[in-house]
Amino acid sequence: MNLLEPSLAVLFLEQYKRLLAEVAGKALAGIADFEQARKKLYENNLNKTYPMDAEYEPPFIDAVRNAQYGMFIYAKEYRQGYALKSKDNAWYFVAALTTGLEELVPDWVVMDTAVLPFHGQYVCDGLVVDRRVLIGKNMINEMIQELKVERPRWSSGMRPG
Repeated sequence: MNLLEPSLAVLFLEQYKRLLAEVAGKALAGIADFEQARKKLYENNLNKTYPMDAEYEPPFIDAVRNAQYGMFIYAKEYRQGYALKSKDNAWYFVAALTTGLEELVPDWVVMDTAVLPFHGQYVCDGLVVDRRVLIGKNMINEMIQELKVERPRWSSGMRPG
């Protein structure tokens, strides 16, 4: 499993849950509440302008401001991280927070999530919505070829493809 270091995961989750509750204007009870609040945060680029007080650490604020939200293809797990392809065809190798992506969705599936740069790496926010769309063999083969080019680039640092 490619997980964020536990103390950073706790730090991220505490702040993210607080932010989503603020955006929603209420206490959040279940996954559907969190997903709705996240959607509201990223719709119309609210994440870029939402006023965050001094209780939020600067790396978290930067992460939210620079997040990529929406549809991704989850390819599979690699040593560098979980490979996600965004709708604009950029590849991200991300860490999960507390649960590996392989426990949440199958390989080669379309999903909605947010990817945030946090403490020198990309992180999946953990709110994964499986669109129940699997990728076909020909597309998988094409993406595997793309990943052969992308993976070596990622071993040297955090850069979107």
